[in-house]
Amino acid sequence: MQAHQPPRPIRSLREDDPEVEERIDAFVARLGETIDGFQDNEARGDLHGLRELADELAEQAQTLGYPDLVAAARAIGTACGEDSPAALRKSVEGLTELSQRIRRGHRSAA
Repeated sequence: MQAHQPPRPIRSLREDDPEVEERIDAFVARLGETIDGFQDNEARGDLHGLRELADELAEQAQTLGYPDLVAAARAIGTACGEDSPAALRKSVEGLTELSQRIRRGHRSAA
């Protein structure tokens, strides 16, 4: 039997672009705080705050080469429009897991 492999680390599609290299570093360094903000807003039921964070994160992730993170942030925005706390929680949990994979994939983790 094979041991369960953890999900693969995620790297920026633009990690070799010197124009965004420092911005990627700063983005990844702040990612834990960003996710804390999502979790705090979700716990308070602050849908407006979640939408704002999701829009901001999607824009940054698009610019910095993280398409999976763009999709996860947009999923939170969509979940905010539904009347389903369970769907919202699942979206935030997915974003949290994805952010961990991004942090593991960043060159500072090596």
